[in-house]
Amino acid sequence: MLVELTIALTLLTSIGLIVFKGNLDIMAPRQWVIHQNMSDAYLTYEEAYAQRISFEQLTGVDSPWPIYPQTDNTEVEMGKLPGGLPITASVIRTRIPDSNNLPEFGGSGSNSSNPSEMQTWQIQSHLSYQIGENDYIKSRTIIRTQ
Repeated sequence: MLVELTIALTLLTSIGLIVFKGNLDIMAPRQWVIHQNMSDAYLTYEEAYAQRISFEQLTGVDSPWPIYPQTDNTEVEMGKLPGGLPITASVIRTRIPDSNNLPEFGGSGSNSSNPSEMQTWQIQSHLSYQIGENDYIKSRTIIRTQ
Protein backbone atom coordinates (compact mmCIF):
# COMPACT_ATOMS: atom_id res chain seq x y z
CA MET A 1 0.00 0.00 0.00
CA LEU A 2 2.89 2.37 0.73
CA VAL A 3 4.32 1.79 -2.77
CA GLU A 4 0.96 2.51 -4.42
CA LEU A 5 0.59 5.69 -2.37
CA THR A 6 4.10 6.83 -3.38
CA ILE A 7 3.39 6.17 -7.06
CA ALA A 8 0.06 8.04 -6.89
CA LEU A 9 1.66 11.00 -5.11
CA THR A 10 4.50 11.14 -7.66
CA LEU A 11 2.02 10.98 -10.52
CA LEU A 12 -0.16 13.75 -9.05
CA THR A 13 2.89 15.92 -8.38
CA SER A 14 4.06 15.47 -11.98
CA ILE A 15 0.63 16.36 -13.35
CA GLY A 16 0.50 19.41 -11.05
CA LEU A 17 3.89 20.64 -12.27
CA ILE A 18 2.86 20.18 -15.91
CA VAL A 19 -0.35 22.16 -15.36
CA PHE A 20 1.57 24.86 -13.45
CA LYS A 21 4.10 25.19 -16.31
CA GLY A 22 1.22 25.42 -18.77
CA ASN A 23 -0.32 28.26 -16.76
CA LEU A 24 3.00 30.13 -16.73
CA ASP A 25 3.33 29.68 -20.50
CA ILE A 26 -0.14 31.16 -20.94
CA MET A 27 0.62 34.13 -18.65
CA ALA A 28 3.89 35.19 -20.36
CA PRO A 29 2.25 36.61 -23.52
CA ARG A 30 -0.37 38.34 -21.39
CA GLN A 31 2.38 40.17 -19.48
CA TRP A 32 3.79 41.39 -22.80
CA VAL A 33 0.37 42.68 -23.89
CA ILE A 34 -0.13 44.40 -20.53
CA HIS A 35 3.24 46.16 -20.90
CA GLN A 36 2.44 47.25 -24.47
CA ASN A 37 -0.97 48.62 -23.50
CA MET A 38 0.44 50.50 -20.51
CA SER A 39 3.24 52.01 -22.59
CA ASP A 40 0.74 53.16 -25.22
CA ALA A 41 -1.44 54.68 -22.49
CA TYR A 42 1.54 56.48 -20.96
CA LEU A 43 2.56 57.92 -24.34
CA THR A 44 -1.02 59.13 -24.80
CA TYR A 45 -0.58 61.01 -21.51
CA GLU A 46 2.72 62.47 -22.79
CA GLU A 47 1.03 63.60 -25.99
CA ALA A 48 -1.82 65.25 -24.08
CA TYR A 49 0.65 66.94 -21.72
CA ALA A 50 2.66 68.32 -24.65
CA GLN A 51 -0.50 69.69 -26.26
CA ARG A 52 -1.99 71.29 -23.15
CA ILE A 53 1.13 72.96 -21.70
CA SER A 54 1.20 76.70 -22.34
CA PHE A 55 3.51 77.88 -25.10
CA GLU A 56 5.34 80.16 -22.66
CA GLN A 57 6.02 77.24 -20.35
CA LEU A 58 6.97 74.99 -23.29
CA THR A 59 9.56 77.44 -24.63
CA GLY A 60 10.72 78.73 -21.24
CA VAL A 61 13.98 78.01 -19.46
CA ASP A 62 12.37 75.45 -17.13
CA SER A 63 10.55 73.62 -19.95
CA PRO A 64 10.00 69.87 -19.47
CA TRP A 65 11.28 69.56 -23.06
CA PRO A 66 14.77 71.10 -23.35
CA ILE A 67 16.08 72.25 -26.73
CA TYR A 68 17.78 69.51 -28.75
CA PRO A 69 20.54 68.17 -28.33
CA GLN A 70 19.80 68.48 -24.61
CA THR A 71 17.37 65.95 -23.17
CA ASP A 72 15.44 65.41 -19.96
CA ASN A 73 15.54 61.80 -18.78
CA THR A 74 12.97 60.82 -16.13
CA GLU A 75 12.13 57.46 -14.56
CA VAL A 76 8.36 56.95 -14.44
CA GLU A 77 5.94 54.30 -13.24
CA MET A 78 3.63 53.38 -16.14
CA GLY A 79 1.36 51.27 -13.97
CA LYS A 80 1.22 48.12 -11.88
CA LEU A 81 0.90 44.46 -12.76
CA PRO A 82 -1.60 42.28 -10.93
CA GLY A 83 -0.15 41.74 -7.49
CA GLY A 84 1.14 45.31 -7.21
CA LEU A 85 4.43 44.89 -9.12
CA PRO A 86 5.26 48.32 -10.63
CA ILE A 87 6.06 48.71 -14.32
CA THR A 88 8.75 51.36 -14.75
CA ALA A 89 10.12 53.08 -17.82
CA SER A 90 12.37 55.95 -18.78
CA VAL A 91 10.98 59.00 -20.59
CA ILE A 92 13.39 61.09 -22.64
CA ARG A 93 12.05 64.49 -23.73
CA THR A 94 13.41 67.07 -26.14
CA ARG A 95 12.14 69.74 -28.53
CA ILE A 96 13.49 70.69 -31.94
CA PRO A 97 12.98 74.17 -33.43
CA ASP A 98 11.77 74.58 -36.99
CA SER A 99 14.42 75.94 -39.34
CA ASN A 100 12.15 78.91 -40.23
CA ASN A 101 11.94 80.08 -36.59
CA LEU A 102 13.68 83.36 -35.93
CA PRO A 103 17.22 82.99 -34.50
CA GLU A 104 16.10 83.92 -30.96
CA PHE A 105 13.72 80.94 -31.14
CA GLY A 106 16.34 78.44 -32.35
CA GLY A 107 15.87 78.72 -36.12
CA SER A 108 17.62 80.43 -38.98
CA GLY A 109 14.62 82.32 -40.41
CA SER A 110 14.47 86.05 -41.02
CA ASN A 111 11.81 88.74 -40.89
CA SER A 112 11.29 88.30 -44.63
CA SER A 113 10.86 84.49 -44.46
CA ASN A 114 8.83 84.63 -41.22
CA PRO A 115 7.15 88.07 -41.06
CA SER A 116 4.58 86.97 -38.46
CA GLU A 117 7.38 85.70 -36.15
CA MET A 118 5.72 82.29 -35.82
CA GLN A 119 7.37 79.63 -33.73
CA THR A 120 7.10 75.95 -34.63
CA TRP A 121 8.51 73.19 -32.45
CA GLN A 122 8.71 69.42 -32.72
CA ILE A 123 8.13 68.06 -29.23
CA GLN A 124 9.45 64.53 -28.81
CA SER A 125 8.88 62.05 -26.01
CA HIS A 126 10.66 58.68 -26.12
CA LEU A 127 9.62 55.91 -23.75
CA SER A 128 12.09 53.07 -23.15
CA TYR A 129 11.23 50.02 -21.08
CA GLN A 130 12.20 46.41 -20.68
CA ILE A 131 10.13 43.22 -20.81
CA GLY A 132 12.19 40.24 -19.73
CA GLU A 133 15.53 40.58 -21.51
CA ASN A 134 14.15 42.64 -24.43
CA ASP A 135 14.38 46.44 -24.59
CA TYR A 136 11.63 48.46 -26.26
CA ILE A 137 11.43 52.11 -27.28
CA LYS A 138 8.31 53.97 -28.37
CA SER A 139 8.09 57.64 -29.27
CA ARG A 140 5.63 60.38 -30.02
CA THR A 141 6.26 63.64 -31.87
CA ILE A 142 3.90 66.57 -31.47
CA ILE A 143 4.07 69.74 -33.56
CA ARG A 144 3.24 72.98 -31.71
CA THR A 145 2.98 76.33 -33.47
CA GLN A 146 2.30 79.81 -32.21
